[in-house]
Parts: sequence; structure tokens; C-alpha cells
Amino acid sequence: MIPQLVAPILAGRADIVVADRQVRTINEFSWVKRVLQRAGSRVVNWAAGTAVADAASGFRAYSRDAAIRLNVVTDFSYAMETLVSAGRKRLAIAHVPVTTNPKTRESRLFSNMFEHVARSAGAIVRSYAMFRAYTLFLLCGAFFILVGALPYLRFLWWALTRSPQVSGHVQSLVIGGVLVLFGIVLVVLGVLADLLSVNRKLIEDVLIRLKRLEYGDGSEPDVEAALAERPLRAARRSQRAR
Repeated sequence: MIPQLVAPILAGRADIVVADRQVRTINEFSWVKRVLQRAGSRVVNWAAGTAVADAASGFRAYSRDAAIRLNVVTDFSYAMETLVSAGRKRLAIAHVPVTTNPKTRESRLFSNMFEHVARSAGAIVRSYAMFRAYTLFLLCGAFFILVGALPYLRFLWWALTRSPQVSGHVQSLVIGGVLVLFGIVLVVLGVLADLLSVNRKLIEDVLIRLKRLEYGDGSEPDVEAALAERPLRAARRSQRAR
């Protein structure tokens, strides 16, 4: 199966290849787990902008460039985070069908299926927020602002149509004001997160260059040689000036 997994990378058609376990054919998977797997894959594909059949599969192959460009920060599982990161970085992702061996032990990452779903959902939200923080906070803020506007509309409708005595309904304004204020705070946090994402991209660019220098893939110049050559170039310029 490994030759089939790495074939798209060797052919230059993909940067990452994910093995599709074809969970519908795995007897150990209950119908609930199969439904959750399909739903989770759809959510990951939506967040990453990809079309991977089995997003939770950990049997993968990475090209050298993909391994250098991807950075894993979660302490749970790399499967979801790397897909979201690769999709947002426009890396080519492919998948190939594979067969699985019989189950021999329980997972060491989680104790039950619900823990896996909860921690995977957290990893997806965190990874999506890293790359689309402004969109996420803007949508959440807009939701609370719209919900907060409803009590104001109710208060206005009551004052115009029911009774001019609206002192007993001031709580609507209080609730709406709190919700609107919370929505505005979320929008401001989205702007700050978007500014921080620019800094993160710059740091990632520096980290990529450092990785390429460390692993010597030939895409970056030899820094030590360049530093050693600098005094010689300065001496030559001084001689020409004389």
C-alpha cells in the first residue's frame, strides 16, 4: 500500500496523500461511528477547502516541501490540523483507497468515541480560527448583534402599538444592550486576531527558511559561505576604490 500512497507525490500530482480507509467496509466501525466519520470529514473539507474522503485517517504521505511548510501546534492529533493548514496554504491533496488490518488494541489518544469527537471538533475550530480568525469572529459578532437587536425591536413595537407606558419593559433594552455590546467586542477581537495572523504568517515564512537551511534542500543559499565571502567582497571594493 505504501507504493500506491507515495505514487502521486513522486509523480508530482500531490503534496499530501491521505489513505482512504473506506470505513463503510470496516466491520469494527458501528453505524454511529461511520456517520460521525462522514460528518467529520465534511466539516474538515469545508474548513480546509479540500475534498478528502477520510479526513481522520492518519496513514499519510507528505512531500518534503509540505513537511517543511506545515506546523503542528495541537497536542491531540495532527490529522485535522494538518489538513486545514494544508488546504489554507493551497497545497495539493489527494487520497487513495486502502484496506485496513483487523483491530488489535484500543486507541491511546482517547478513551471513548465522544471524547474523540469533542477533541477533534476543538482541533478543527482552533485550526480554522488560526487561518480565518476575522471571518469566525465577524460571524459570531454579527450573530450576537442581530440577536441583541431583537429586544430593541420588541421594545419599539410595544411602545408604538400597545401602550405608551413602557417602564415595565426596560429589561428588553438591557438584554439587547448586553448582546449588542458582546457582538461588538467579538468583531473587535476579530480585527485584532486578523492583525496577529499577519505576524504569524511572517514568523512562518522565517521558520520555513530556517527549516530549508537546516535540512539543506538546496532552495536557499549557504549562509555561512555568504558570511565568509562578505569580507572578501568588501576588500575588493576597497581596492577598486583606491
